[in-house]
Amino acid sequence: MIVLCVTDCPPKLRGDLSKWLSEVNTGVYVGRLSARVREELWERVCDNIKNGQATMVFSTNNEQGYVFLTHNTTWVPIDYEGITLMRRPLAFHDEEERSPFLQRGFSKAAKYEKMKHLQHSREADGYVIMDVEATGLDYKNDRIIEVGLLRIKGGEVEQELQCLVQTDKAIPDNVAKLTGITNEILREQGLSEETVFDMVQRFIGDDIVVGYDVQRCVDFLQRLAERNGKTMVIRKVRDILRIAHRKLDDLEDYELGAMAAFFSLDAKPVHRALTNCKLIHRIYLELNKL
Repeated sequence: MIVLCVTDCPPKLRGDLSKWLSEVNTGVYVGRLSARVREELWERVCDNIKNGQATMVFSTNNEQGYVFLTHNTTWVPIDYEGITLMRRPLAFHDEEERSPFLQRGFSKAAKYEKMKHLQHSREADGYVIMDVEATGLDYKNDRIIEVGLLRIKGGEVEQELQCLVQTDKAIPDNVAKLTGITNEILREQGLSEETVFDMVQRFIGDDIVVGYDVQRCVDFLQRLAERNGKTMVIRKVRDILRIAHRKLDDLEDYELGAMAAFFSLDAKPVHRALTNCKLIHRIYLELNKL
């Protein structure tokens, strides 16, 4: 779901927006778009709105459940310990009107909302690290061949799960070489998609799922669920790749190997799900220290 609000918008841009979104009130547009179209549309708005203002809110699988973008506005998104809040500047006619009791920053309501998130995180005190291996990168056409899961409590590994998944899709030679997983191994050791899905869903339960480019893993699992008449239920996800981009803005390479080297970890990523989960966990712990 996308909500886009614009003010002082040129007529040509308004007409362009109406091709993709429904205008439900003056300058307020809603609709559903793919991530690629949404990004291109936002870029078009920023390039053509001139002196106007724009704010976009769209749903996503992060801790808050949504993301917002602004352009030419005085209200600015600010990261506040992992939660994005909107900071509104105080308005004064002149310096004499400035009250000594009013300071720039977040409102009490915003800080209270943040505290609720922190309290919820402390109460949960647990999450699941997830990684998958597949026959390719296209979740719509490729198939999962391995799933790895770690349950973390108090920063320590409490439980782990590794499943090979049977598939009727031939494993490409390059994938077999990287992972060591062949069609013969899956026939002998692999479990059915339905069985693996049930095991994964029970393992995750209500925990937050943490992963590297975690949406890719979720997309593969959701597609697997659809093929077997199931419904994938994941409460929240936390993407280590996004966290790394936010906290390590000077890192040239954000691959797992580069992040492991950055933190001087004595481990390298391999193309096996459970082993990568363990490396992802170590990187996540290091990122949380920053």
